[in-house]
Order: sequence, then structure tokens, then C-alpha cells
Amino acid sequence: MGSNPVLGSIPEINFRILKKNNNMQIEGRNPVQELLRSNKKVSILFIQHSIVKNDKIKEIVSFAQKKGIRIKKIGKNKLKKMSRTKNHQGIIAKAIREFDNLNVILNNLNKERKQPFFTIINEVLYQHNLGAIIRTAECAGCSAVIIPKKTRLTEEAVRASMGATEHIPLIKTNLFSAIKYLKEYDIKIIGLEASGKKSIYKEKLDLPVAFVIGGEHSGITSSLYKKCDIVLKIPLFGKMNSLNMSNAAAIALFEKIRQDIK
Repeated sequence: MGSNPVLGSIPEINFRILKKNNNMQIEGRNPVQELLRSNKKVSILFIQHSIVKNDKIKEIVSFAQKKGIRIKKIGKNKLKKMSRTKNHQGIIAKAIREFDNLNVILNNLNKERKQPFFTIINEVLYQHNLGAIIRTAECAGCSAVIIPKKTRLTEEAVRASMGATEHIPLIKTNLFSAIKYLKEYDIKIIGLEASGKKSIYKEKLDLPVAFVIGGEHSGITSSLYKKCDIVLKIPLFGKMNSLNMSNAAAIALFEKIRQDIK
């Protein structure tokens, strides 16, 4: 791995971070299983009456019972009406979604002498892309995923993340304030765009970084583009001129990992 920077004493910045808790439904066997493995607050677990109790279902029920979570069996049609993703797999949990604070995360990284590694999502139109990026960021060991205040995190994104939303810090805040703060601690802000002049494979990435991922159609907004220390591209060799944003994020995050561990 690259060297672990000591960030020093990190002052508390008055970020306008969304602190309001959101009541959410977590749907599907893997997402609910990961939810119960985490420390998130779960109020109730709904299970379809006729569900086949395989090993995964038995483990979910066991987790819920150990945590004292109320379990309610309901009919197939009622569960179908309740579902927001239409892919509930016979199980839905009600949980409280809490967003994290950038100050706290940086302080913890400093105490643990861990290298900061962030993913910043400029904007996203499709919730499945948001969920896919969160899943990739968690698998890559990112410190957190930062999203704009206006971006919604819905049941579809949680479902697409396959439960990764329960294991990686999620920060919802003003991106310009967050980037300014990250720069103060020598965290390199790297934009990812097809218009970048330098290949991602030719840039040194084994250092504290934050990747900025643009939207599906518009890429990184011009105002945020200017805040990046460098904008890199992923070389393409076919006839298409761009990658899906979640695929581009995966390539970038794991190129950093490759450089870290070589």
C-alpha cells in the first residue's frame, strides 16, 4: 500500500450535512442479510408466509431473533404490494438510514493511520448505477462515498448495492465544501471523464485520492470539473465513446488498488 499520511489535527468544519434519518425498506435476501450483519437500526422484519426456509433465510431469522427484532409473517400479495423494488424475494426489513459526517471519518482515518480513499458522485439519474458504485466502492475498501444533498438513496439503490450500503460510510453534503476540505489535507481530487488528457494507467494513484464520477449523460459538471486537481480518462478501443458510469468507477477504483498492492 502507499504511505499512510498523518492528517494532523483536523478542525471541525460546520458542514451542512443532512442529518435527518430516513426510514427505508431493505428488500431482498442478500441486502437484508447484510443489514442484519451491520449495526444499523432495524425496526421490523417482514417474511412471506410460504417462503422456503433455506440456509440464508434461516440465518436471517436467527440474526433477527438474536437482535430482538420483531418478525412478522405476511401473505405473498401483501408483501408484493409493500415492495418498492418488485424484487423482494419474500423478505423486507424496515430500517433507519443515517448518513455519515466527513469530519468524523477523516478524524478516524487519522487515528487509525489509514490512507484516505473516497468516491464522489457528481450526479446520478439511475438508482441502479448509484447502488452499483456503492457496491464497488465498498469492495475496493473506500473510506466513504460522498453524494450531493439533492441525490436520493432509494430502495432500488440499496437493492442494487446487494447490501453494501450497510457497510460503507455514506456522506450526503455539498460537494464543493467537501472537496475544498479534502484538498486542505492533500487528498488529490481526480475527475474521471472521456475528455481527460491523460490515461488513468499513466497516473500515480498510490496516494490519498478522491475520485469524482460524473453523471450518465452529462459527465462531471463544468463547475465541479474546475475543482479537480486532474481529470483522467479510461482509454477506449471500440466504437463507443463512453462507459457506463458504474463500470468507469470500477475500473478507476481498482486501478488504484492495483497500484497500491503492486
